Amino acid sequence: MLRIRQAGLSDAGVLTQLRCAFLEEELHQQLPDGFADQLRGWIEEAMPEGRLLAWLAEVDGRTAGCVAVHPYTHLPSGYFRRGVGWYVLNMYVKRSHRRQGIASALLAAVGAAAREQEVDSLNLHSTAAAHRMYERFGFGTSVDAMNMTLHDGVVGLSEGEPGLRWGKSG
Repeated sequence: MLRIRQAGLSDAGVLTQLRCAFLEEELHQQLPDGFADQLRGWIEEAMPEGRLLAWLAEVDGRTAGCVAVHPYTHLPSGYFRRGVGWYVLNMYVKRSHRRQGIASALLAAVGAAAREQEVDSLNLHSTAAAHRMYERFGFGTSVDAMNMTLHDGVVGLSEGEPGLRWGKSG
């Protein structure tokens, strides 16, 4: 039986494990030594401050996946009437539980919470494999979003997107 629940601070360990699995399995990142400890500390700081909200999917009492959002403020406009957005990140379902509606259930939980809290917009970056799923849920592709990394040795336009590092042309 599938259960979706909002994660709490006591779930920082499982959120850390799922985030590391997402980065390694889906984005093929090689994580440095100590990364998991650093990430868990970040989660444990961000959740009580309201900088991170997360939901867990459980099947028969075992964790099957997660999704997190980073609430942010935005200068109000016709699009951002209240000036509140949520950046969706780390949508991840374990391989053994994919194609069972878990990602859709997680997105539905985020969408319901966002509507309840009168959030103006949900934004995300998608892997190529997940792009259609997000479109089916109602997300559209933006043609004007741009990213720039400011860290040496990091290549890509975003977490899952290959590209050039700022200031380098080849």
